[in-house]
Amino acid sequence: MASGNRKIALLIAETDTIIDGNYLRFGNELGARGIDVTYCLIDTLSLQHSRVCAKGFQTNRPIGDGDTFPSTEDYYLEDFPCVWILALGFRTSFLDKMQLLYSINDKVKLVNSLDTIMHLKSKYFLASKPELFKYPETFASSNPERLFEIISTGGKWIAKPPAGSFGREVFFLTNKDPNARVILQTLCGPEMDQYTLLQQYVSEIESGEKRVLLAGGNPVAQYRRVANQDHRTNIMQGAHSEACELTREESAYCQQIGSYFKEFGAEFVGLDLAYPWIIECNVINPGGLLTIEELTGEDLTSTILDEFSFC
Repeated sequence: MASGNRKIALLIAETDTIIDGNYLRFGNELGARGIDVTYCLIDTLSLQHSRVCAKGFQTNRPIGDGDTFPSTEDYYLEDFPCVWILALGFRTSFLDKMQLLYSINDKVKLVNSLDTIMHLKSKYFLASKPELFKYPETFASSNPERLFEIISTGGKWIAKPPAGSFGREVFFLTNKDPNARVILQTLCGPEMDQYTLLQQYVSEIESGEKRVLLAGGNPVAQYRRVANQDHRTNIMQGAHSEACELTREESAYCQQIGSYFKEFGAEFVGLDLAYPWIIECNVINPGGLLTIEELTGEDLTSTILDEFSFC
């Protein structure tokens, strides 16, 4: 990553204290490279004097895990050559924040583009591009009876919200499950105003799911997540992680996908792979840096930033 444009704003979520993770590591590394880093709080986005503003802070020293957030002041985002969205904040205000950011889309360079955030993270998009991604057969509806009819035909299915995370509200269902209908009704909501995904279960995931980090279109690291307690491979839900390598076929496949993502505007992506199936991708704040360091002792922060070509 070149350092000619010497300013960047990282859009992050506010927590009780600073937490070790992507924004801490990337921010500290960028600062060490002589780039002025401003940490802006995503949920403070606002419009002032026809300009998009956010409250944030700068610091002349590296931030650390457990530090308190410094006092904040207002910053205009169009004053930064680069903006990196590393959190989405409150779900209820997602659309407003995206619309605010779209108004500066032609004035700043976004590390992962808004098109990337709106669409590549979407399971709908992955399912609609069979020529690009091998993706499990997927149905989506806010009508639980329509989804129940699909389950009734047989097979194994995963039901989940389209924008869920951390393995929450992810259910393994078959037509033998007496709770299938009520689970779908719960996911769709009492007013049937919530969409639910029904995805064909793929047996390859029983051997584990590989989280592959793609930077600048290239696979740079990976690890395997294996379910322990149930069908979910999320570490937050009890799965365990282990070091692994990509096979030649997996590496070529990830390179192909990474090139497509880069053309779409995604510089940093976490891809979940149960070869040949793409399970999902994370373009907001891909996890993996800390886990890979725990498993291998290698901190990939600098390696990932070296792959970027956005400024």
